[in-house]
Amino acid sequence: MARPSVRPTAIALDAWPALLAVVLCLPLLTRSGHPLARDLVFVPHQPLTLASVGLGDGAPRAVPLDAVVALLTQVVDGGVLARLVLPLVLALAGWGLHRLVGGLGTGARLLAGGLAVWNPYVVERLALGQWALLAGYATLPWLLLAGRRFRDSGAWGDLGATAGWLGLASLTPTGGVLGSAAALVAGAGRSARTWRLVALCVLLQLPWLVPSLLGAATATSDPAGVDAFSAGDEGPGGVLTALLGLGGIWDAQSVPGTRETWWSTVTAVLVVAALAVAWARGGLVRLLGRPDAVRLTALGAGGLLLAFASSVPGGTDLVAWLVDTVPGAGLLRDSQKFLAPFAVLAVVALAVVADAVLTAATRHGSEVVLAAGLLVVPLPVLLLPDGAATTWPTVDPVDFPAGLQRAADLVDSGPPGAQVATLPWRSYRGFTWGHGLTSSDPALRMVDRPVLVSDVLQVGPTTIRGESVRVRDLGAALLEEPAAQALAAHDVTWALVYRDDPAAADLDVTGLDEVYADRLVALYRVPGAAVPPAATGTPARVMTGLVDVLALGCVLTGAALGVRRAGRRRGKASGRGSR
Repeated sequence: MARPSVRPTAIALDAWPALLAVVLCLPLLTRSGHPLARDLVFVPHQPLTLASVGLGDGAPRAVPLDAVVALLTQVVDGGVLARLVLPLVLALAGWGLHRLVGGLGTGARLLAGGLAVWNPYVVERLALGQWALLAGYATLPWLLLAGRRFRDSGAWGDLGATAGWLGLASLTPTGGVLGSAAALVAGAGRSARTWRLVALCVLLQLPWLVPSLLGAATATSDPAGVDAFSAGDEGPGGVLTALLGLGGIWDAQSVPGTRETWWSTVTAVLVVAALAVAWARGGLVRLLGRPDAVRLTALGAGGLLLAFASSVPGGTDLVAWLVDTVPGAGLLRDSQKFLAPFAVLAVVALAVVADAVLTAATRHGSEVVLAAGLLVVPLPVLLLPDGAATTWPTVDPVDFPAGLQRAADLVDSGPPGAQVATLPWRSYRGFTWGHGLTSSDPALRMVDRPVLVSDVLQVGPTTIRGESVRVRDLGAALLEEPAAQALAAHDVTWALVYRDDPAAADLDVTGLDEVYADRLVALYRVPGAAVPPAATGTPARVMTGLVDVLALGCVLTGAALGVRRAGRRRGKASGRGSR
């Protein structure tokens, strides 16, 4: 039996989203170095620490992401890893969405694949450096497909495929919540096997749920962050218009310039019109079937409501109360990130309408079809022409100074468990050797010892306290006492000073023993500091390790079952096609 050849159409459908993903990440792919901007930080080799699995002083926001990256960077340099995962994550969104609308024509599927990659939600989140959140977004169409297959078949292979995609989504708590919602909305039915899906979703959230309950950080968050991180307005239409146009991030630096004009309103109008037409003309139901069309619409509407909730007076108060009272509700502070399911719904609706337009154009000759296609396929770029210009500064890599790695090696060669504080005391830093954007402190991912940095965030006029009690006490002491005295009293063995920081000139290092110094970095040993006991005890470590191993085993086993199931499905399809 001859093996079926790959059709040019299939190649184009996957190549177009991949091309757009490459363009959005172009500086990272064409220049040497490591990403270091905003929340996008990759270091050459990230150690696996207690903080990596959520048992550090801070809230487990990047769990199990940090542990996964730490394991991968033992095999491949972090700069290489970044160049693989960033464009791949974006392309995955496009590949999944053009498959979700697989019943449409080629032109509409090309639009879906391209718009999944190049839209305000993706561009703004990538500009902020939140690639792992985008990994959760990218899995949504795949989870909708896998969940629907499981609902129909109940096969372990289809549940395994769901586990594989949900494992990728669950690299961060927010991604896990979004992915679980998509899997349950698509896969839940009336049969008893739905409980398998529920159990799977709960199991894959345990790697961050368990340390959030057993770790040293406070379980609740500062409600001041609700208003600071609520969705922002873009252009003349206000917050709701910005969200309907798939934007509305809270961070003004991440907003493309065209989104500040009436052009953002055009996108919102197109999305709303597409949703109305796709439902009124029955296109969404014909594509997905009524049950799945209703499920997807409900999922997208729920995401839109969550994104908008913090922007209305009553909603702001409710979310602030939840954040201040309910453990883990701090996830709700950055509300716009929950727009991801609505973005998927909007892309599907726009593809449905585009397919109707292209089908109608066929009645007027090939020239009209070509003209319509030339408008439909590049529509994502036309709606957001400065998308790449917005993401490029963030993904532009930098070269880490050799002295920073030298200081990290010296700390790692010291006593196990010895703490290091980075000074001047702040959360996000700018570096003269960087490219002008502030970033999360790279020492958090370079040093194989507990690293203490300020977790206070300043968003405009609002100051938002962090969750670490130890960090809060140390920060207060540094304001009142000389650094040597404050650090020793809080059992901090090392002080890593960024000498290019504007505030470094005012830092009093009297009483600290210099171990290493160059123009950019200085490392000091703190006389009299003792090595503190671990922030979490053995039971918490054992419990966290068990759930991590269990979740990893579930994802790997499920992915293997899913691949096997997909292979059988393709084999049957090929067999039918050859007869």
